Amino acid sequence: MRKVSIILGLILAVLAVILAVLPLYKLSFIPAALAFVFGVIAFLKSKKEQQSTHVIQVVFLLTIIALALAGYKSIFSVKEVGDTKELQQLERLRKDEAKEELDDLIIID
Repeated sequence: MRKVSIILGLILAVLAVILAVLPLYKLSFIPAALAFVFGVIAFLKSKKEQQSTHVIQVVFLLTIIALALAGYKSIFSVKEVGDTKELQQLERLRKDEAKEELDDLIIID
């Protein structure tokens, strides 16, 4: 059970760090929370059996890094909406050009 918890914790912690770096950073909270849970389970099993906890510390470190990155991006990322007037004018201009091109076409039956 201890080894399974460590392996799952490591996999989920690495996945959380990867997701925290990508634009899908909001999804990284789920594997980070699961990695933390598996890390706690492995830590309790290791203390009970009096075995080393070095790998479990890596799980906690990666989880903290993932949570810090995702939290930072959640707080400080700004979503701005651009000026739509320019886009609407450009769309009208393209429609007018397309209509002129269609009017200039000669249809032969």
